[in-house]
Amino acid sequence: MAEKEAGSEVLFECVDYFKERSVYKKLFGKVCEKYHSLGHLGGSVTLTGLTPEEKRQLSGFFQKDFTENKSVTISVKLMEKALSDSKFCMLEWMDILEAYFEESLTTKKELRQQREYARRDFFQKLLEKHQGSLGAKWLEQCLKEKQEGYQLLMLHYKERCKELRDTLEILFLAFQKLPIVLQEQRSEEKIQKIALPVFAAFISGNPHFLDNGTLAEKLLVLFLKDYLKVAYSSKYHSIEEKNQLLYDAGLLRDDLSNYTLTYGIVAEDLSGAVHKGIHGFLERREPVQLTLLTVSRLAKVYPAKGRKVYIVENPAVFSALTESVPDVAVICGNGQVRMATLALMDLFEEDVEFWYAGDFDPEGLVIAQRLRKRFGVRLHFWKYEKCYYEQYLSKVKLDNQRKKKLERIDEEELLEIKNAIQSCGYAAYQEMLIPEYIKELLGVTKKKKYGLGKGDLWEFI
Repeated sequence: MAEKEAGSEVLFECVDYFKERSVYKKLFGKVCEKYHSLGHLGGSVTLTGLTPEEKRQLSGFFQKDFTENKSVTISVKLMEKALSDSKFCMLEWMDILEAYFEESLTTKKELRQQREYARRDFFQKLLEKHQGSLGAKWLEQCLKEKQEGYQLLMLHYKERCKELRDTLEILFLAFQKLPIVLQEQRSEEKIQKIALPVFAAFISGNPHFLDNGTLAEKLLVLFLKDYLKVAYSSKYHSIEEKNQLLYDAGLLRDDLSNYTLTYGIVAEDLSGAVHKGIHGFLERREPVQLTLLTVSRLAKVYPAKGRKVYIVENPAVFSALTESVPDVAVICGNGQVRMATLALMDLFEEDVEFWYAGDFDPEGLVIAQRLRKRFGVRLHFWKYEKCYYEQYLSKVKLDNQRKKKLERIDEEELLEIKNAIQSCGYAAYQEMLIPEYIKELLGVTKKKKYGLGKGDLWEFI
């Protein structure tokens, strides 16, 4: 016991000696790095940029003059000799280094093993706590097969471990409460959809928990892609597809400001009854603006007359068609195709044809292609032909950034227009084709004037 206490006192004295001399923090740090790499004490380390005082400190212990050296190289053999010649000769360098840094020395292999054990333990505790749940099954598969989402999990485990654990804890419970999961458990025919912020507040107490770009939202999307067996069809429209994924799961992102404008349709609600509000607008021959929330509560939609629905990009065209052709069914994307528009189009029966008309510019072609890829051959391009592009060419020149969007276009029926736009470099707008659209829909049965722009009137027969 006395020898042990004496040894401890000598070790404390030794550590104090080295800590009082700043140069040894540099030396010992490099020696430990060498140990991590080699797995044992060995080799040599070189110190540079030392002050005269630090060189004197080294010279004192190693009994060697380093004062004139630009750099100082110290080998482990030299360290062993110096230690054996000192009053600390009863000690070992491993004990000194561990006492100096107040931690055990480990090799790189040991460090990797420790980290691996800690990582496995982290996820294993989560899996055991939520054993049998949808979230645990998804996480286990993701970790085992290193499928999509694995890197995201590893990154957050490394950098924000607590946030990852807390987020997964909430999500594992949330997955069981998803509208689509509850629908399947209850064998209900229709999903009872809920606004995403409301769902987020319900599961976490924070309505922004599932905001776009958050860790929780990314993990939710990854879970839903696996649960619904969905693969994104295009790298260009991930936001649209993500919104669609959430919608299919019963979650509405931005349910009120996400809307679509329509005319000439009949809709049935979840009970199979005609939607009186939409029917009222139909009877008054007026357009109706439908939010995503309203669309989500519909079971079926069809044209009031015929089996064609015209999809237009711009409100001016929508207005002209609805005012001039009372029996037409029209949907307006209002410059873009929101989730509400896509969800509404999904409710039409398969034999209903869609006819899309948009601007002759990169953005219009991108929309046209997106709709074709989504709805297939039942989506037709209405007067999307080179002859109309050339006839109604505007003076708006496309910059290179906009023209670059044309590289996305690979739909065969759009290639002629794509090539024409690339060659010419100017846009043409569908407002100029309003007489052409109305002529076709009316069968050229009457005269009418249409104001286009500031005081510019067109007359056609």
